[in-house]
Amino acid sequence: MNLTVIIPAHNDEAPLHRLLRHIRRLKFASHIIIADDGSEPAIAFGPLPAAAGLPPERITLLRQDRPRGAGAARNLALQHVATDHVLFLDADDLPLRELPDLLRDLDGKTFDFCIFQHHDSRCGADGRWGQMPADLALWRSAGTDVGALSQVSPAAAVSLCQTANYPWNKIYRTGFLQEHGIRCTEIAVHNDVELHWRSFLNARTILASDRVGVMHYVAEGQGRLTNRNGPERLQVFTALSRISAELRARGDLGAFEVPFYRFAAGLLDWIGSFIRPDLRPQLARQAQAFFAEEVPPPVRAHLAQCESGRLAAALQQAPAPAPETAAPPAVRSSPSGRQIWLHIGLPKCGSTTIQRHMAAASRDHQARGVCYPQAWRSPDGYRNHLPLAKLPPRMLPRAVAEITAEALERECSRIVLSCEHWANAFPGSNLLPLYEALQTQLPDWQIRIAAYFRNPYDFAESSYAQFVRAGLFQINRHRFYADGAPSIEKFLACFEDSRGFPLYSNLGFARMLMAHFPPEVLTLRSIEPLDLAEPDMLGDFCSLLGLPVPARTGRRNRRVSNRKLAELEYLQTLMDQNSFARLRPQLMDTGFSTRPDPANRRGTTLHIGADTAAAIARQIDSERAQLQQIFATGTAGLCEIRNGAGPEGWARASLLDDGDRARLRAFAARTTGSTAAR
Repeated sequence: MNLTVIIPAHNDEAPLHRLLRHIRRLKFASHIIIADDGSEPAIAFGPLPAAAGLPPERITLLRQDRPRGAGAARNLALQHVATDHVLFLDADDLPLRELPDLLRDLDGKTFDFCIFQHHDSRCGADGRWGQMPADLALWRSAGTDVGALSQVSPAAAVSLCQTANYPWNKIYRTGFLQEHGIRCTEIAVHNDVELHWRSFLNARTILASDRVGVMHYVAEGQGRLTNRNGPERLQVFTALSRISAELRARGDLGAFEVPFYRFAAGLLDWIGSFIRPDLRPQLARQAQAFFAEEVPPPVRAHLAQCESGRLAAALQQAPAPAPETAAPPAVRSSPSGRQIWLHIGLPKCGSTTIQRHMAAASRDHQARGVCYPQAWRSPDGYRNHLPLAKLPPRMLPRAVAEITAEALERECSRIVLSCEHWANAFPGSNLLPLYEALQTQLPDWQIRIAAYFRNPYDFAESSYAQFVRAGLFQINRHRFYADGAPSIEKFLACFEDSRGFPLYSNLGFARMLMAHFPPEVLTLRSIEPLDLAEPDMLGDFCSLLGLPVPARTGRRNRRVSNRKLAELEYLQTLMDQNSFARLRPQLMDTGFSTRPDPANRRGTTLHIGADTAAAIARQIDSERAQLQQIFATGTAGLCEIRNGAGPEGWARASLLDDGDRARLRAFAARTTGSTAAR
């Protein structure tokens, strides 16, 4: 089994080297990624390969310039994993002799993650071996406490999910974490709660092993994270709210509701037992708001009846506040009315129209207090904030400062930033770090994220057309065209394999966002005229910002004919992607066919057929009710089921004949040479 070990480290050089020596003895790691969380002095690379017993090319050392916590360090490292499986270890933990045996058990098995047992140092103090009694009881109730390897049933998962939320007692399939955008919360403590719970909420195949694979040290004092009792403990609500949002958004997770909120009550009870006394009233207020606003009433009633002691401890550390003094929401509203709007797409949902209008009308909008910053904005015809969306997280604070300075200089109280790349590459884009940078640097500004959605039939076909022209959704173009004939069906399958939900599932995109951002931050909107109070999507966006609704939408993107798309698609089977990118402007302006362009004909590989149309209809029917609940606009147009084009329904035809293909092959050979053309 190819396994990468991820190790976050902050001023932990001695424990880190001890851990690496144990990895060397046990010989189970294919690659090691160490994420230095702002250590002073920085961790040196030189001694690491020898300590780990691996060649230098199989050790990666990353560094965050300032301490951002173990969650951010793990997320950074996860972006660099190239193996099929990954294990998180802390620098002061030790792998045990049963871990290589577990890896041999797992070799050749298909699973999303495998949870295994561990030894807790607190048990050693009492002369016991293994997990804490509460965790062991949950393993027993799940029936997984005996047996080297077993598949976890849905009923057993409901028990195991309540075990201590550690990141290092699981071996993950890397693709599983990537497909579902599962990460640690980037907060100082409790950053592994989200990783643990979202793994259980999204996994289809979970394995469990009673092998004791890791020894976990819980240090007393020494300033360790486990022993902090300051305001950083209140950040736990960020993680809890994200999991709660996913539970509310999905109808298939009801079995996890009571376990999760019971866990939350116990966690808040534990935090309240040692947090600084001056912070207990604030903890109680936020706990009351969390249970009142986010827990479904039937679940709340069950908890009050069955978990009254723990729930009371979580809620009654301060008198209940009067309504007018209730705790603020996770994203605070600003008395000054200052707002930041992040328009993130989705791709192929009219983003360019918004961006061109915001750039063209910027002076008029500034007079109305709305700034569409020139800082970190593309200078080309798109006028979006792609340069900002492409920045590494470490550079975002400076960019935020420059954008804010521009807005304040123009006396604007609202900032609008727009780029569909934030959704196109999410969660791998820098949207999450940008949101956190805005929260940190502008605590008195209200942050809102606007995402527009489109009817799935149009969205699927338009997305593939964009992929043929220039790529989309980070699907590997080299592999796509090298591995069999291209088609829209293949594109849709690639998307679902990488993201874990169909491209034509608007609910899938919505859940992806709702799993990472509090509900009060997100506004999900349809671009379909039937769903809008304004004439079109641009009018809806302007109305959202309190700006005048333009009389007309204005210039649209250049329309590429179906035949030209067929030509581009076929050419990419003949040449490598570097050649295609270099020649694309020439290809767009070159006519390869001598026949008239059949403008209304649907291409065989470019447009959906009857089977895909039927799958989209089934998806729409399954999502209609939930979309209606979570969208800020109507959803009738968004959920319209289409009957097909023309008298033959979803019929498709070839757009190229033998002569067209011959001319395209000759062009590829002439412009790229025989070694490039395939």
